[in-house]
Amino acid sequence: MSRERLQALREELARQGVQAFLVPRGDEYQNEYVPASDERLAWLTGFTGSAGMAVVGAEHAALFVDGRYTLQAQQQLGDQPIDQENLDNNVIADWLCAQLKEGQSLGYDPRLHTEPGLALLKKRLGERDIALRPLELNPVDAVWSDRPATPCGPARPHPHTFTGEHSKEKRQRIAALLADKRADALWLPNPEVCAWLFNIRGSDVPHLPVALASALLYRDGSATLYLAGAAVGEALIEHLDSDVTLVNDKSELFAAARRHHVAKIWVDPLITNCWTLQQLRALDIELLQERDPITRAKACKNPVELAGARAAHERDGAALCEFLAELDDAVAAGAADNSFGELEAVQLLRAKREAREGFQDDSFDSISGYGPNGAIVHYRADRASSLPLKAEGIYLIDSGGQYPDGTTDVTRTVALGEFPHLAKEHFTRVLKGHIGLATLHFPKGTCGEQIDAFARQSLWDAGLDYAHGTGHGVGSFLSVHEGPQRIGKVSTGVALEPGMILSNEPGFYLTGQYGMRIENLIFVKESEKHHGFLEFEELTLVPIERKLIDAELLTEREKDWLNSYHRRVRETLMPLVNEKTQAWLEEATRPIG
Repeated sequence: MSRERLQALREELARQGVQAFLVPRGDEYQNEYVPASDERLAWLTGFTGSAGMAVVGAEHAALFVDGRYTLQAQQQLGDQPIDQENLDNNVIADWLCAQLKEGQSLGYDPRLHTEPGLALLKKRLGERDIALRPLELNPVDAVWSDRPATPCGPARPHPHTFTGEHSKEKRQRIAALLADKRADALWLPNPEVCAWLFNIRGSDVPHLPVALASALLYRDGSATLYLAGAAVGEALIEHLDSDVTLVNDKSELFAAARRHHVAKIWVDPLITNCWTLQQLRALDIELLQERDPITRAKACKNPVELAGARAAHERDGAALCEFLAELDDAVAAGAADNSFGELEAVQLLRAKREAREGFQDDSFDSISGYGPNGAIVHYRADRASSLPLKAEGIYLIDSGGQYPDGTTDVTRTVALGEFPHLAKEHFTRVLKGHIGLATLHFPKGTCGEQIDAFARQSLWDAGLDYAHGTGHGVGSFLSVHEGPQRIGKVSTGVALEPGMILSNEPGFYLTGQYGMRIENLIFVKESEKHHGFLEFEELTLVPIERKLIDAELLTEREKDWLNSYHRRVRETLMPLVNEKTQAWLEEATRPIG
C-alpha cells in the first residue's frame, strides 16, 4: 500500500512544483498525540510512534526516528522503499542535500512546523541554493482520499474542585505578565494551554482530554477563544464569563487582534506554527517571541491539584495491583492455547482501571512488551506482533490513566518465571538509579539535565545506558507528557520548581531478550532537611518486583528506601483492593534485608 501512496504523493509534488516534501508527526497545534485526521506520517509509512519525520523526494524517501523507536520503525517499515535514519536536523539536512540539486525546492506545510524547527534546514539548504517553500495545500491531504474528518466533540467545564483556581483568576495572573512585557496580547496556540487557562476539557485528541482550541488573552484579562461551533454548549457558555468572547472561525482571532488594537503580541515560537506567525506579521503586529508563560504556570501544580494527583494515584495503584495479582493465573490459564498475550494483558488492565471511580481514558496507548518486545522502548502490541505470555521470562507494562483529579503513568517490570541470569543485575542497577533520583536533595535553580546522571550512574558503572530521557513532566488531567520540565541529557535551561510533576523512569534494554524500566511519578517540593533545597515525593503506589532484585548490590540506604516505599504502598492500598490482591500485596511488599 505504501508504494502506491508514495507514488501518488510524488505525482502531487510534481503538480505543486517541488522536488521533496516534509511529513512530520504532528498537527497544527504541535500536539504530541494527534487526531486520526492528522496521522499523516502513519498513513504514509506505517510508522505509529509519537515522534518522527519522513522526507519524500522524487526517487528516494526516508523516515527519521530517535533512539526510542529504532526497532519499532524497522518492524513497521518492513521492506518498503524507505530509508531509516536518526531523527536529527543535521542528518535530515545531509540526506536532503544529497538528494536535491541547486535551484530545486523542498516543500512543507507551514501549519505543521515551527520556525525554530526549520531554522537549521533553512540555513543548510540555503547554502546549497535549495529553497524551502511553504505550500498552501498539504500534498498528503491532496492524495489521502479517505482521510478522517477533524474531530469536534463537546468542550466541557472542568470544575474548580479539581483546578483549585478559577479561570478569571488565572487570566488576571497571566495578564499581569503581559503588562510587565508591555505586550497587548498573548497568543495561545494549542488546546493544552487553552484547557488550563479557561478550565475546560474535551475529547478531540486521543488520550489527551482537550478540545481543539486556540485563543488570544489581552492585558485586561479578557480573551477571545476559538472553538468549533459544535463544541460549544450551554454549560460551557455559562462557565465562561462575559470577558471571554467565543468565535468559531480561526480567522476571527486575527480580526479580534485588529479590533483590540493589538500592536505587540507575545508568541512562543517553539509551539506556534509558521502559518500563524505569517498571519500576525501580515497585520503589522510586533512579535515578542519568548517562551509561553502558561506552559510554565500549569506545570507548577497548586495544592488542590497535588491532592487530586495523590487521590488519583491511589485508585490507579489499586487497579494496577489487582491486575498484577491476577497476572500469573491469567498466564497459566492461557498457556495451553496461547490465548493470553500482550494485547489481552492490556485489556485486563484496562478493565481494572475502568472499575475505578472517575476513570476517563488511558493516558497513552499501553506498552505491553514480553521478552524481546519489551526491549522495544515504545513498543505497541497489535494482533500481528502480540506475543503470548508464558510462565517464564520478563514482561514490561507501561501504562497510565486519565482521571478528573489527575493523570498517571507507571511502568513495572515483572518476572513471570525463570529469567536470564544477567537480568537480575540489570534490573537492580536500574533500581539503584531510580532510588538515586528519588532520594536526591538539590538546590533551587537546578535543571533536570543537571541531575540526570544520578539515575544512570549504576548503569554507567557497568558500561550500560538507555536511549531515552529519565523524566518528563505530567499534567493535571492533561497531557501525560508535559513541558517545560524534564530530566534527561538534553539541556532545557528550565529549573525544577515546587509543584512540578515528573516521571522517574530509568531503564535498560537488551535487544532480542528483554526490556526493563521502573517508572514512578514524583513531584517537586521544598526539602524537609535543607533550607533552599528541593526534593521529590512519590505519587505512584505500586510494588517493585522483588524477584528481580539482587539485594547484595543495594546499599543499606537503598534498602531502607525500598522497604519504606513498599510499607507506604501496602498501608495505603490494602483497604482499596480485593482479598486476593491483599494477599498478593502482602507478599510483594515484604521487606528486603
